[in-house]
Formats: sequence, structure tokens, C-alpha cells
Amino acid sequence: MFKSLWACALVLCATVGATASPGGRIVLALQHHRQIAVLLFHQVSNTPIESAAGVDHIQKPWTTPAAFDGFLGELARDGYHVIPLAQALAYLDGRTDELPPKPVLITFDDGYRTALTIATPILRAHHDPATMFFEGHATGNPAIPGRLDLADLRAMQRSGIWTLESHGWAGHSDLRIAPDGATSPYWYANLAWLPKEHRFETPAEFETRVERDLRRMRTTFQPLLGITITAFAFPSGEYGQNIPLPAGANPSTLIEAGHSNALGLTPLIREALRNAGYTAAFAVSLPDEDHLAARGDSRWAIPRIGVGADFHDRFLENLSAEHGSEYPEVADGQIADPGPLCALDGTLYVAATNRPTIFRLDTEGQRRGSQTFDALERDRPSKRAAISALTCGAGEVTAVQQAGFDPNPHPFLDRFTRAADGSLTLASREQLPAAMNWLVGIARLNGTLYGIDDSGELFDVAAGRRVAILDPDVPPAKRQDRYAGLAARDGLLYTVDRADTKLVAATPDGRVVARAAIDPDARDLAFDGSRLLLSSWTVNRRSLRIYTVVEAPHA
Repeated sequence: MFKSLWACALVLCATVGATASPGGRIVLALQHHRQIAVLLFHQVSNTPIESAAGVDHIQKPWTTPAAFDGFLGELARDGYHVIPLAQALAYLDGRTDELPPKPVLITFDDGYRTALTIATPILRAHHDPATMFFEGHATGNPAIPGRLDLADLRAMQRSGIWTLESHGWAGHSDLRIAPDGATSPYWYANLAWLPKEHRFETPAEFETRVERDLRRMRTTFQPLLGITITAFAFPSGEYGQNIPLPAGANPSTLIEAGHSNALGLTPLIREALRNAGYTAAFAVSLPDEDHLAARGDSRWAIPRIGVGADFHDRFLENLSAEHGSEYPEVADGQIADPGPLCALDGTLYVAATNRPTIFRLDTEGQRRGSQTFDALERDRPSKRAAISALTCGAGEVTAVQQAGFDPNPHPFLDRFTRAADGSLTLASREQLPAAMNWLVGIARLNGTLYGIDDSGELFDVAAGRRVAILDPDVPPAKRQDRYAGLAARDGLLYTVDRADTKLVAATPDGRVVARAAIDPDARDLAFDGSRLLLSSWTVNRRSLRIYTVVEAPHA
């Protein structure tokens, strides 16, 4: 039923032109990305307690027993392996490299009793472990129906199925957050209003309150259950992470949008977690933006994917590691759309297309740092950097900035020198001819810096002239917005034909010598030795896919 996409090898057969040299095929092997799909459930019941308008606004927070049983069965049939929390955290922390193919971590929030009475037999039948993040104040509380009590938790602990962790003592409790009496269920992500003192609590008081709550959870239940609690799940995924978004920003950030009444609470929450003895915390992905957990993620905001009554057939497809390692989406508190990339001396550089930021990643695509260059926005009517292409070489990084639809467009060629630590310094900024405004890729080949625009026109960038055009017989209307990215290897230039979803190898005079099927959402590419690095842009993702070049044509 579900398409299995977690392949670690993919052979792409090329259609070779008549003038191609021997070895004119392109054969690529997709690198397996080791990431964990962390799934979030709430109730397994035919008669759920909360309605769709309950505190969990991610999805309808329940699933039926039949659907839960069927889902676990389909996971197994599609080759997924459910792992325990300890193994997941050991891998994410770098303490072990042992991880099965297509790993999945199953988690539950809140502490509904159906986890014991209904979910446990289903999990046991599939030999799958699970983790419960339960609320301290709700445990055994007769005023909150349907919740686990202490005897239930002890039965779960003895079952061999469950790991028990913290959803906080207060959990989803309402907190007064304004002088007018307004309350919020995001207890850990807001400053409390103190009515007797007619003021908000200070940041220090906020941190103390959160730490006291988190510590109370551990000191109460650890001795009662004979366990050690070290992981926390933010109720509704709220930890002050999105406050406030800049004007016009895309709210589709990496994890759940925030509902905080003050700035700068996230570091305080994380410090409270550390001081209270926790080592990891779990957040929640936005609806329909299913993010896998990777080593590059913060241990204090591990992404989870909400599974409810309305999950459908696309679900497992979106868990696939073929999506690659996700690019960072936020730079200096603002949304970034990374895409153009290049590799230099073990560092991957990825530029944001909508702001003057260049990220530094490791060779697997995990973030190592970023730099913002305000100078790239000077003298630009649009006030946008619009970085559209990168190339690396000879100890420097070169970027192209489109001018877009600015009147009298002035694209720029920027050169950055590279320090020993991988950081960049803007060394020069040169205006390019308006004819090169729409360059979508640049690459150096045999000492010449080539550029390509979205219609397939190739330019000698230094000379400021067009040198060739790919597929000249294709009508101009069908070439517009067709090509993306440019890279050089073995005397040939490579680009992506987005219309035909092909990787194209061509000579500098525009003669195509090989084509191969490639990701339909590819937007940029670069070579790093025998590896092909591909920037992938789906609707909700910006990610890196890595291929090993098994065979490729030569000029």
C-alpha cells in the first residue's frame, strides 16, 4: 500500500547522445540517510475523550484500535523497525552508530489509560516498544477522566513494552498570561502574570518555576516507579520557539509554531531542563511537514510527527530518508530558504535564497554554523540578497545574486575568501550585466567561470557574454524556468532539466552528451569528489540528497 522509498541505492540509466564518449552513462547510488521517524500518538480508542478541538491542535489526537494495529503492521511490511527510546537517544547523541534500516520511535503523550488497556496488547502483538510522556498532575486525578493512575504506570513499567518519561508536572495546565485574566495551556512557554504583584514574572522567576515543575516530576515518580526520568516532551510542542515572526515571513518553520508572550524564553527552558536533570526534549513537527530526527538536531527540540485520525497514504512516503538531510530553516531568528550549494575542503556551503546568509554544514548536511553578510543587501531596491548560485574552489566561495524584477536590474558576483575554520569573508562584489540577471547556477571548468540561466543559456561570466544554449531547438516558451543549478566534472557541465526531471551532462559549447532521470524537485547541484550533492525543494522541505557517482561520461 505504501511506497517504500528508503532505498540506499538508486541506478539512473542515461540516454546517451550520438557524440558521447565511451562510458557515456550516468550511474548514481543514493546515499542512505540515517534518521529516525519519531511518531506521536495520544489516544487509541473508538470513543476518544477529547474532541478535535482539544488542546492538541496538530491533528485529531486519536486513532482507532483497528487503525493503530493496521498501521504497525504496515510499518513492518514496508521494512520499518520500531526501536526503543534508549537506542534512539544513544544514536542521536553519537554514543552508538547501531541503527536498523528505516528506524521508527513510537511515543505517546498525556497519559491516557487506553495506552495500557488497548495499545499495549497491540504493541505486544507486533513486538514493538513505545514511550509514554505522562502528566504528573493528571496521574490518578479523578477530576481528569481517562488518565493513568500509579498502578497503571507500574503495570506499564513491568510490561517490557513501555518506557515512562515526563510531560511535566503541570503538563497542559492553564497558566494566567495577561492582566485581563487570559490563560494559556502552553505552561512552559509563557511568562506568568502575577495578579497580587500586578506584574509578569521575571525571566529568572520563569526559569525557576519551570525547573521546579520539571524537578518535581522526577523526584515524585522516580522512586514510586523505580525508574530514571531523563526525557521530556513539550506539551503541544511549545517552547517559545517562534516569537514573533518577522513581517511577511513564512510561518512554516521546522517545528511547531509558538504561542509565547515574551522573547528569549527558549534558552531559559533548556537551562531549566538541564538543571532539573533532563538530557533530551521532544517537540512536534507542523502538520504536513513531517521532519525526521537527525544527529544535527538540537537534543532539546527533537522533532516528532503527529499521528491521528486523519493520517493517510502519504504518511510513510513522507518518512522516507530519501528526502535527505534537512537544511537549516532559520537563521538569526528569521526564516531562510536554503538551496544553492558547493563543497570545499570538507565543508558544505549552502546559501539562503531569501536573505544574505550562508550556512556551513558538515559532509552529511548537518549544520555547523552560519554567517550573515548585510553588505549583500546594499544598493538593492528589493532589499533582498537573492543568492541564486554558489561555487567553491581555490580556497574561495563565489556567489551570484539575482536582482529579480528590480527596475534596471543589477545582478552581482560576490567572492568570499575562506579561513582555516571554514568561515567566510566577503572580499569583492562585482556588478554583472543585466543579461545574467537570472543565473541559477555557476561552475568553474578549465579556468572559466560558467553560468546558466533558467532557460538553459550558458554564459562566460568573466567575459560577460553568452557562449551556448542547451536544447536550442526547444521553443523559448518551453525553456523558461526549466533549468536549475550548474556543476563541473571531468570536462563537462552538469545541470538539472526540471521539465524533463533529468540530470544533463553537456560540453561547454552546449552539446548534451548524457541525460539521466533525477529527483523532480532538484534545484541545485554540486560535486564533492565522487559524490553528487543535490538540493531538493519539495513544498515543505529544503533538503540535501547525496549520491555516489558510480559512472559518468568524460569530455
